[in-house]
Amino acid sequence: MRKISVEELKPGMRFDRPVYIDSNNILVDANVSIKESDIKKLMTWGVSQIETTGSVISTDDDIKLEGKIGAQHSVDVRGIVNDYNTLLKKRRDLLDVHKRACIEVEKIHTLIKGNEKFGLEGISVVLNDIIRLMGESGNIFIFLYGLDEGKNYLVVHSVNVTFYALLIGIALKYPPEKLKELGLGTLLIDAGMLKIPPYIIHKQSNLTDQEFNLIKTHPLHGYRALKQQGNVPEKVAMVSLQHHESYDGRGYPRGLKGHQIDEYAKIAAIADSYEAQITNRSYRKRQFFYHAMRNLLSSGVNRFDPVILKVFLSRMSVYPIGSMVGLNDGSVGIVVGSMPQKPLRPMVKLVFDREGNRVKETRMVNLLEEISLYIVKALEEEEAGVNFLEVL
Repeated sequence: MRKISVEELKPGMRFDRPVYIDSNNILVDANVSIKESDIKKLMTWGVSQIETTGSVISTDDDIKLEGKIGAQHSVDVRGIVNDYNTLLKKRRDLLDVHKRACIEVEKIHTLIKGNEKFGLEGISVVLNDIIRLMGESGNIFIFLYGLDEGKNYLVVHSVNVTFYALLIGIALKYPPEKLKELGLGTLLIDAGMLKIPPYIIHKQSNLTDQEFNLIKTHPLHGYRALKQQGNVPEKVAMVSLQHHESYDGRGYPRGLKGHQIDEYAKIAAIADSYEAQITNRSYRKRQFFYHAMRNLLSSGVNRFDPVILKVFLSRMSVYPIGSMVGLNDGSVGIVVGSMPQKPLRPMVKLVFDREGNRVKETRMVNLLEEISLYIVKALEEEEAGVNFLEVL
C-alpha cells in the first residue's frame, strides 16, 4: 500500500485499484472517480492520507467545462479551475490560522482594556501564517463568511479585515515587510473601540448624536493605546488612526482627504467597509457578496481612493467568488473565479440545472466562451435554497 496525501487528491481522479481510508474502510473502488464530496468528507473527518496499491488513470472525468474553450482563454480558464481545486484543500488551514489569530488579537485587546503594556511577538507569528496562506490561495478569504459569528465581534472583524487588506496589498505587489506592516495595522484596527462604553458598541437602535460623537473618538484612542501601551511603529498605528478618514475629506477624526491619508489606512477603509457588510450584527442582517460589492462601489465613489478601490474590484470581481447566480436558462450556480478583463462573464459551478434538479457532479460553465448563457441576477442563499459553503 502506498499512502497519498488528501491534499493531492482532485475531483475526477480514478485509480486502477481500490482506494482505502484505512485497512478496514474503502473510499472508492477501482475505476471509480473520486468526487469533490469524497474529498470534503475526508477533510471533515480529519483524514490526512488515503491508501492504494494502484496508480492514477484519470484526473478530470468529473470536471466538465460546458462550452468550448478558445485558445485565447484556455490557460486562464484552466488556471481558475486549478485555483478552485487548491482552494478547497486549504479550508482546514484557514480555520486553524483564523482561530490562532483571534486568540492573539484577543490577548492584546484584554491588555489594552486593562491599560497594560503588550508586545507584538505572538501576533507577528500568526500574521506570517496568514500571509503565507494568502500566497498559497488568494481566494481563501471565502471561508471567512459566517466564521465565529456570535463571538467577540471586534476580534473576529479585525482578523477578517486583515485578509481583505492583504488581498489588496498582494495585488499592489507589496514586498513582505509592507505586507507585515499592513497586516499588523488591520489586526489592531479597532483597538480604540475598547475605550468606548460597551453599551454603545452593542446598541441595537440608532445612536444619539452624543453617542456617535463618542464613537468618532475611537481612532484617536486606538492610536494612543498602540503607541503608548505597545510601542507600535508609526505606520502600523496610523491604520487605527486614519481608517475612518474619507477620500473626499468628510471622514473623521481629522477630516483628511486624498493623499493626506496614509495608503495603509486607505486599504483598511475598503477592507473594513466590505467585511462589515457581509457580517451579521445585532441590528441588521448581513449582505451577500454581490450586494456588498455593489454597495461598496456605489457608496464609495467619494469615500475611497479610486485607484485602490479599482484594485479591490479587479481582485474580487463584480461577482466575488462564492456569489450565487441565476443564469438565463433557469440554472443556478456559484461563482468560482473570473478573469479581471471580463468580470461579468465568470466561471460558474452549476448547483441546479435548467430543470431545477440538483447537480451532483462537478460541472463548470465557462461564461466567457458559452456566449448563449449569461447571469440574470445574483441570489441570496435563502433564495437559492442552499448554503454556499455546502456547494462551493
